[in-house]
Amino acid sequence: MKEVICLVLGNVSTNTYILKEKEHCIIFDPAANPKRILKEVGSCHVDAICLTHGHFDHIQAVDALVKQLHCDVYISEADEEMLRDSKKNASIMIEPFTIETPVHHYQPITKIGNFEFEVMEASGHTKGSVLLMIDDLMFCGDVLFKEGIGRCDLYGGSFSQMKATLKKISKINKDYKIYCGHGENTTLYDEFKNNPYLKEL
Repeated sequence: MKEVICLVLGNVSTNTYILKEKEHCIIFDPAANPKRILKEVGSCHVDAICLTHGHFDHIQAVDALVKQLHCDVYISEADEEMLRDSKKNASIMIEPFTIETPVHHYQPITKIGNFEFEVMEASGHTKGSVLLMIDDLMFCGDVLFKEGIGRCDLYGGSFSQMKATLKKISKINKDYKIYCGHGENTTLYDEFKNNPYLKEL
């Protein structure tokens, strides 16, 4: 049975998730504080770090974790450039940094160890934002929030692309548990009812 652990970390209270099953796990969007993340990982084997997009507040602990865990890192091809440019990843807001770790790119179906994700392109917040879906779980980064959406005014953002992404989301016929990049988690059907950006489609 899968277990999801949420840690709220970093300068802007980003949700970092650890998805555990048996003795394996995946870390999503390690925002900061690698020691705290490793403490929660415990004795689990980390199969990979999965990034929903390339903003600084979702990637800050990547290099430190990889040095200790020697695990793979996944991000969309379109957002890889953000890892290598502090202006594009918006870390100029804090202490600018870039990621040195090599990365893998998602496929529409991405298998990592015993975890198999459906990956949906979800541009708008960034060019390469993705939704990562496994069983009834959706890790959405900053695409969707409870009754809101992510901002579209930073590098790679586009409100027109976000609207196209929301139209794709509106056609999903499954009530996913949504694990958002910030704030409370929600469900897809609750967002169909209550999120003004989805209701107006």
